[in-house]
Amino acid sequence: MPYQRGYTLVEILLALILMLLVGGAMHGLLLSTQRLTRRQVDQAELQAGLRAGAIVAASEFRELGTGDILQPAPAALTYRAMRGVGFLCQAPTATALKLARQGFTGHRDPQAGRDTAYVFIADPEPNGTWLPLGIAGVATTSSCPGSQGAGITLSIPGTTEVVALEPGTPVRLSETMELRLYQSEGKSWLGARSVSAGEPIQPVVGPLTDGNGFALEYLAASGMPAGNPASIQAIRVTLRASVNGIAESLSTVASLRNALRP
Repeated sequence: MPYQRGYTLVEILLALILMLLVGGAMHGLLLSTQRLTRRQVDQAELQAGLRAGAIVAASEFRELGTGDILQPAPAALTYRAMRGVGFLCQAPTATALKLARQGFTGHRDPQAGRDTAYVFIADPEPNGTWLPLGIAGVATTSSCPGSQGAGITLSIPGTTEVVALEPGTPVRLSETMELRLYQSEGKSWLGARSVSAGEPIQPVVGPLTDGNGFALEYLAASGMPAGNPASIQAIRVTLRASVNGIAESLSTVASLRNALRP
């Protein structure tokens, strides 16, 4: 029977060392890949959150006119948010406005106690003016005259200023909103609330960077900082966030309605 030589202790030790080296290298590569993947996921989530916040803020601000900016601040803005536009389908009474459903456009139907109706009055101002009227009730059960279809009836405080208005008069619906950076449970968030409805602030996106996670710059037509609310033509929105050593920021400029982008 031929002699069969076994492995020596040295050979076994060398094999074990090689296995440990290869296994250690593979483990290190796996950990590195996991860290890279986790970093990419964190970065993608940060960027998605900032984009969402920028879209919310910019879409709200692009609907504003200069007169809709009520309380501008570096990390907060109280404003009159557009919620719908409609047209009278019949002459109003002192206590009711009726809008044509087919001509109404907006995010939602009017809400009593939350929205304000701004009715266009052509006289006596040369360019007309918008008369604000509180909405005490909303009804959708009655139709407009003739073949105009369904109507939206707004109950308003008694006023004679609207009784001479003609069908086709535009009516804007707005609510007072606040968008600002606020803290909850030790973290900073971009929050929104309806001031008109007295709502508590609710988070929109976050967590954001403490202190400057949501920053607003108010720009004049020249692109320089606006000296007063009446000269604001655009708003630069900047959001910042960081997680696990990754920092991201995003800026966008929202031009106000009927204003030129600086």
